[in-house]
Amino acid sequence: MKTSYHKMILFFPFFFPYFLWGKDLTPELTTKTFYFQTNEGQVAYTKEGKGKLNIILLPGIGDRKESYIDLAKILAKENSVYRFDLRGLGESDSSFSSYGPKETAEDILAFIREKDLRDVYIIANSMTAASAVYIRSKEKTRVLGLALSGPFVRDKEPISFGMKALIHLAFRGPWGPSAWVSFYETLFPVHPPQDLKERSETLKMNLKEEGRMAAVRSMLLAPKTECEENLPQASGNVLVVMGSKDPDFDFPKEEAEWIANTLDGSVKIYEDVGHYPFVEEPSRFASDVKLLWQKK
Repeated sequence: MKTSYHKMILFFPFFFPYFLWGKDLTPELTTKTFYFQTNEGQVAYTKEGKGKLNIILLPGIGDRKESYIDLAKILAKENSVYRFDLRGLGESDSSFSSYGPKETAEDILAFIREKDLRDVYIIANSMTAASAVYIRSKEKTRVLGLALSGPFVRDKEPISFGMKALIHLAFRGPWGPSAWVSFYETLFPVHPPQDLKERSETLKMNLKEEGRMAAVRSMLLAPKTECEENLPQASGNVLVVMGSKDPDFDFPKEEAEWIANTLDGSVKIYEDVGHYPFVEEPSRFASDVKLLWQKK
């Protein structure tokens, strides 16, 4: 995640009372949750639809599988769609010893192999774009394509000591969940979804559970080195979708083009869209993603 999120952190003392006493709403789940057992704990997921293609949806840091509901409804009309919670978040266990892009990749690799899934396509957002790259580099015969949304696949520079301190200060303690949600809302800078407040409150409620914010902090600080090293092995049939107003990047289009060139893929820039193109424009996103398998 881009280091400029410190801009949000600098404002958090002014909102400190709100962080402590913000209201919560009860989340509603519309699909049965299943659990995949890993060596250290359970990872939650849902399955919708039935089809030859197996599409795996991975959310970004601090987010939940429910963020993909609109996209999943479209894709599940013709495919088997799996929406995952990352370890430590959503309905997954928060007792893992470590969290990060490689750990997510290892969880999904184990799932694909145990379920013997073929014709797999992975849609990933933010940090888990690095996870998707790692997964495909290890299982290219099973994983046939990637759609990377608002993607981070490399570390341009190490996180400074000061930034590490800010992350621990802002996202620890009773204000941590609300501080994260305030940051989350800035990732929709132009056209926020109509239900943004409901999404935010649901996220905050989940992050108040024991161990959730520790997982978020760990993900924010986790390196992408091992995933980045596998970029050459993951190339081909890759779509990079980037919002032109994604505040997580200084130059969104430039980063999207670098990733696409590195992975021998293509780019779709969504004008006036932020960090979550699949939330802001799910129908368009679904149409673009389908090109990954319709051209094969």
